[in-house]
Formats: sequence, C-alpha cells, structure tokens
Amino acid sequence: MLWSIVSVGVVGALLGMTFRVPALIAATAVTVVATSLLLDGPLLHRVAIPVLVLQGAYLAGLVLASLWRRMMPHGR
Repeated sequence: MLWSIVSVGVVGALLGMTFRVPALIAATAVTVVATSLLLDGPLLHRVAIPVLVLQGAYLAGLVLASLWRRMMPHGR
C-alpha cells in the first residue's frame, strides 16, 4: 500500500509540472479503476486516499512549475 501511495504521489507531481487539468482527470480515473481492482481493504483506503494523494501532489507540482518559470530569465 505504501509504494502505491508513493508512486501515485510521484505521478501526480510530474503531471502537475508538465500537464494541465485534463491529464489530471484522466489520471484520477485510471487511479480509481486501478486501486479498486488491485488493492485490498475498505473503500476509503483503496480509492479515496490514493486519489487525494494524486491530486495533492498535482497541486504541489503546479506550484513547483510556477516557481520554476518565475525564476527563469524571460529570454530562455
């Protein structure tokens, strides 16, 4: 379970740094289907926690990408 949370977080951060909302919607759908089929436990642990981690990491990736763009000179 821990590795699934870590991997979903990494994917979310990478999505946030490179793609926009439609990619997040598709990744959320894939996460819901995959975690409901592959993981055991109650519904909260199987679906809600990985989706929250994905979307939180996506927001963190957006913030990092925004800060990165502000720090870079405009000519490059």
